[in-house]
Amino acid sequence: MDSIYGTALLLWLSASLRIISAWPQPAIKAQIRQDSSQLSADEYDYVIVGGGTSGLTVGDRLTVDGKFTVLVLEYGYFDTSVGMNPRRMFNITSEPSPGLNNRTFRVGVGCVVGGSSTVNGQVFLRGSKLEYDAWKELSGPNSTIRYNTKYWSKDAKIYATFGGKPQPLMKNLFSAISKMPGMTVPEDSGAGEAGLYWYPISQDNVNFQRSSARTGHWEGLNRSNYEMIVGAKPNKINFDGDRAISVQYISRNDSSTPPVTIKARKHVILAAGSIHTPQDLPGVRSNFQDHSYIPNIAYSWGTTPNGIFVPRPWCSMMPPNLAAMIGMPVSYTKELIEGYKQQQHVYAKLFRKKNNLHPLSRGTILPDPDDIDKEMKVDYRASSNTLDTRVVIEIIKFMRRYMTQSDLKIYNATEMLPGAEMQSDEELMGWARGIIIPSVYHPAGTELGVHGVRGLSVVDASIMPTLVGATTSMTVYAIAEKAAGMIKAKTK
Repeated sequence: MDSIYGTALLLWLSASLRIISAWPQPAIKAQIRQDSSQLSADEYDYVIVGGGTSGLTVGDRLTVDGKFTVLVLEYGYFDTSVGMNPRRMFNITSEPSPGLNNRTFRVGVGCVVGGSSTVNGQVFLRGSKLEYDAWKELSGPNSTIRYNTKYWSKDAKIYATFGGKPQPLMKNLFSAISKMPGMTVPEDSGAGEAGLYWYPISQDNVNFQRSSARTGHWEGLNRSNYEMIVGAKPNKINFDGDRAISVQYISRNDSSTPPVTIKARKHVILAAGSIHTPQDLPGVRSNFQDHSYIPNIAYSWGTTPNGIFVPRPWCSMMPPNLAAMIGMPVSYTKELIEGYKQQQHVYAKLFRKKNNLHPLSRGTILPDPDDIDKEMKVDYRASSNTLDTRVVIEIIKFMRRYMTQSDLKIYNATEMLPGAEMQSDEELMGWARGIIIPSVYHPAGTELGVHGVRGLSVVDASIMPTLVGATTSMTVYAIAEKAAGMIKAKTK
């Protein structure tokens, strides 16, 4: 029998999960260096730690007029293939999560030129205006943060596509969920509000190949003032008083090579991502967040709907994908809201809105106390706040109403997972704790504001005070665009 799956993350309404594993890409390499002997200088205007989504975006913007020199220090290597593959990923396993039956999990972070934009699942969402307004509120009255579409710049070669026409089954699913109580239907996923919408994927709309920071902010530039050295592991930022003046790095694979120091005339920029930027700064804090999800909430059709989903290869024009930000039920109590207010007043307001992709649990990213050069110790602490698990229970209940009480009830679907025999909240919570995955590779919020230091900026997802209720790549592009303008303004 045919099945339909829902998830605790975005309530995916595609009939199957489709992730690109690899696409051939042209090997256009602009000023990539393999070791320090190939560098044109030992001093640059800007030194960027990390050649991923944010690092390459900022590097592109700082070098566009040819006035300034930039060196990017990247731990990974240039790879002509894309997608999740061990050779393009860091090998990190999380600490055990007591709230999820003490299980450990893979920490998915891109280790390649282009960073996680080269390996992610390509779901391309902005988040809602309310979430960026929350950042502004948390940042104080002088904050310039706001939902501003100019930071998703039209002159960037970063592409997205909705694909072709929706298949008949997808139309049925859309129609049924749009009639659910409280559901809103914004114009599209970029309209600045949550609800039910078709969302794009990060591919160009001609050849349907992955669009990433590497393809959009590195390949084809061929600028003499823009260099990158790969296989470089930064391990120290040097200061003159309170000013960052240089970065020291060592070879990733050759421990016999002495450390190399690169001077920064104007600015050092940290863009190594939420997992590794903390490794380059002292004072790591504990605001680590990621989205968790349930792999499967499964139903089998009793009567097969007309126009059942027909999978197509990724190389062809795909039909659009559908997501629903459903919000909490009206019966959500004041007591539960009050529990969340104890963390952050502004987050409590977000929790009442449509988008509940806001984890309440907070984890840590800490250096190994026995060896500072080892990988960071990642502790999701997922479901340490039990409200996160209660949100999952409400999603299970929503799926039950959707499959059995909406327009889909004529198809007589049978619940396979977690199973109709599980009815109490306690039973559902026990099941959820054994199956929840605490990450969809959206690490953010390690809270690394650099106060009292000059010549140093952080420009990646670690600056997010709260996680947006969406995939994070579009937000990181916007952070990098805004950061590049701010850095230019204060260092010109």
